[in-house]
Amino acid sequence: MWTKRPLFLLSVAAATTTLAGPNCPPLGPVYEKPNNFNTSSAIQAAVANLTATFTAWDQNNSSAIRANTTSYSIEVFSTSKEHPVIFEWHHTAASLEAATNTSGVRKTDANAVYRLGSLTKIFTVYTWLAQDGDSKWNEPITKYVPELAAAAERAKSDPVANVAWDEVTIGSLAGYQILAYALEAIKGKSFQTMMEESVLRPLGLNHTYYMNAPASEGIIPGTPKDAEWTYQLGDESPAGNMYSSVGDISALGRSIMRSDILSPVLTRRWLKPASMSSELIAGVGYPWGVRRVTVPYANGKRVVDAFNKAGRIGYYASLLVLLPDYDVGFSVLIAGDNIPGNTNFNMADILGAQLVPALEAAAREQAQAKFSGDYVDEAGRSWLQLTTQEDRPGLGVENWVSNMTDMQTIAVVMQGGYAPVSPSVRLYPTGLETVRADGSRKVAFKAVFEDLNLPARTGAMFSTDCGTWVSFTGVTYGTLPLDQFVFEVDARGSVVSIENLGLRSVMRRRR
Repeated sequence: MWTKRPLFLLSVAAATTTLAGPNCPPLGPVYEKPNNFNTSSAIQAAVANLTATFTAWDQNNSSAIRANTTSYSIEVFSTSKEHPVIFEWHHTAASLEAATNTSGVRKTDANAVYRLGSLTKIFTVYTWLAQDGDSKWNEPITKYVPELAAAAERAKSDPVANVAWDEVTIGSLAGYQILAYALEAIKGKSFQTMMEESVLRPLGLNHTYYMNAPASEGIIPGTPKDAEWTYQLGDESPAGNMYSSVGDISALGRSIMRSDILSPVLTRRWLKPASMSSELIAGVGYPWGVRRVTVPYANGKRVVDAFNKAGRIGYYASLLVLLPDYDVGFSVLIAGDNIPGNTNFNMADILGAQLVPALEAAAREQAQAKFSGDYVDEAGRSWLQLTTQEDRPGLGVENWVSNMTDMQTIAVVMQGGYAPVSPSVRLYPTGLETVRADGSRKVAFKAVFEDLNLPARTGAMFSTDCGTWVSFTGVTYGTLPLDQFVFEVDARGSVVSIENLGLRSVMRRRR
């Protein structure tokens, strides 16, 4: 029988209230992740714009970068094996090319080595997760670094002058030197050894060094001493000592999003904010900075979470940004004796402004080609149409009829308990799929049932016009949800049919 879970009904005002109209997708990707980078007109336009921007920077010695004295490397990368690099840009400072006193390389490329500074922390946490997972992250650090217990005892009488270390968990610890001590105590190995065996060697990061990178591989502005190329942080090395190339940083980011070393569920837990901040669009992770990027539509907007880590040491600056909604990221390494402040994030602003809209458009183009069309059951009594629209997220369901019943309206009635004026059904990927031995797949999507004629709640303190996340699996029939759709995809990647689980209705795609 049909069952409906109790839901909190979002406030509905009188009919005279200004009407909204935007769709409210769930958090996460609204299309399957794009891999059509070479054929997408949006991606090609973004690449052309980025090329023009950085060409102008370099030729005009822009104050944004001071190109005559600053070298830098950029890679935009994806997890796609066919298209691992979407865009790359390398600029060598004129002063470096002309230098006679440098012991490093004279021209930058994907393998040239820079110092990372605080970006090192990504390697540190990655090493911990690869070695020991996150099961101990809620335990006090004093359990594994007992030397801190005495200080914790002093904090009871003087918390101003002493840290209550017994209240500091491993997961909340900002001191990466102590984090490394704890892992060494747990595993009985040096931290450098664990990083090499868990991360650097498995990923083939041959241009990444924990300490003392060879100068012959480095971009070194001025002398090694002036650039702090030879400066070592000692026991604080897990917080900021490392060296790497832009190609290796891209490989690192690619491996995280692909779950090459960690399990997918552990990766998902890692790529989450650990805490909010005082800025509405910013959070803090392990050790990610999290930016909540707005992707605007003509009829609304959605949020894309970007995970980033920046660093600075000596004459060097760095940045890694991951966009898991697209399985795309970018890496930036900079070296110069007079780098303008915030240059790494200025570059991120330029890259993000071009890439995020282009990736959204590319994913939509790909979804339109793969899923759009008419779907009809064998008896000719059930059908629907799928399409995409530039002004709305996800796959739009139109003219959905099941056994000659208008499901477009009925689904919203059963979900919300009222008759909709402007019913909307849209499908979003769940990330769940079953792959068979012959290469065919079942791919699951979740539907959102909405009435686009509800009153707008913009500016309200507690009411919202984007609370559809409370309604998932709200209507079931014989334990199967009405809002679950499963596509059958053949071994060539072509969509064959769609099934609504609650209705037990299979509809084949018409060419």
